[in-house]
Amino acid sequence: MLVSFGFIIISWDFGQAVTLSWEYILLILGKSLIVALAWLFELVALKNYMISSLQPFTAVKVVISFVVAILVFSEPIVWYRFIGVAIIFFGLFFLNKNTKKEDEKVIPSNKARIKCITFFILGCVCSECSAIIDKVALRSISSMQMQWWFMLFVSAFLWIFFFLACIKSKKMLVRKIDWKNFYIYLAGAILVLDDQLFFKSLSEPDSLLSVVSIIKQISTIVSVIFGAYMFKEPNLKNKLISLGFIMCGIIIILI
Repeated sequence: MLVSFGFIIISWDFGQAVTLSWEYILLILGKSLIVALAWLFELVALKNYMISSLQPFTAVKVVISFVVAILVFSEPIVWYRFIGVAIIFFGLFFLNKNTKKEDEKVIPSNKARIKCITFFILGCVCSECSAIIDKVALRSISSMQMQWWFMLFVSAFLWIFFFLACIKSKKMLVRKIDWKNFYIYLAGAILVLDDQLFFKSLSEPDSLLSVVSIIKQISTIVSVIFGAYMFKEPNLKNKLISLGFIMCGIIIILI
């Protein structure tokens, strides 16, 4: 519902979108499938594990974008950025080591915990692969063309996943009250604005993929602090220490 509402907001601007060549439409179709899978992985993880424990793992996106920016987009190699990457990994190691015991009170099975973290990281990897496609495609197409087709395709994929889940569970997984949930429509509007700003930033000729991806990780602070506060999640102190290391690494890469 969220993405479908977002598409309705921008659907009026179809005139520019339909002029796009079929090669780029197919590229966006592939990107949309990757994003739909990323959201599916992340939602499964978030459903079963704490947001404050999972969100710091989005730092994996920073490392991926850093490596790809150097290997694919020939962005300059700066030696101290490798120190930043090392600090990020240390922060993730600290998080995993020092929150495991307390987190077991919420998710006692270590196998289930590893599964949630793995799913979340897979989602992050898929998301960053999508950002790479964005950077390549936006050299030749407009941000509005990208967003129009992307939101159409990803909405379709998510509805397919939803109906498959309904068939598997043999019941409708949405209630009438869900259609009246104000926050779903608010999130849809925010998603449209977020994607538009992200696409516009990547479409700038001088923009660096590594820098844009790193700046996006500022949202991790909000997720960890407010997630832990709203959902009363334990071990916030160690999570904030881990987040501090990760953010220091991100700042070093950003310099």
